[in-house]
Amino acid sequence: MLRILLLGALLLPATAMAEATKSCADAPNQMEANACVADQFTQADAELNRLYGVLRAKLDATGRRNLVAAERAWVTFRDLECNLRTGYDTQNPDQNGSIAPMLTSMCQTELTRQRSTDLRAQIKCPGGDLSCTP
Repeated sequence: MLRILLLGALLLPATAMAEATKSCADAPNQMEANACVADQFTQADAELNRLYGVLRAKLDATGRRNLVAAERAWVTFRDLECNLRTGYDTQNPDQNGSIAPMLTSMCQTELTRQRSTDLRAQIKCPGGDLSCTP
């Protein structure tokens, strides 16, 4: 199982790995490394939620409904994609090892930051304005 988790870590983009390693490298143990990387995810998620609110305020009722549906689908995608990338076993979570929370948080942080970039572009061009270029 550890091989699968380590392979998953190798599949994570180098930038996400480098950032997490750089800022959490001084953690004295795996538990604190997990907590450090989880904090990075919390910050990325807070920014995503802020951008979501900004975009939501710019949309009409149809746009808001579409945004809610898109975000729900995106969260499901993010979590499943991170399971795929890290080799996380949802059927046997006790077999994932102590590094699993760190790998999952690193993946979720990366994808959340990508989604924030997408929302920033939509804030510039909300509601399907095809004449707008972000």
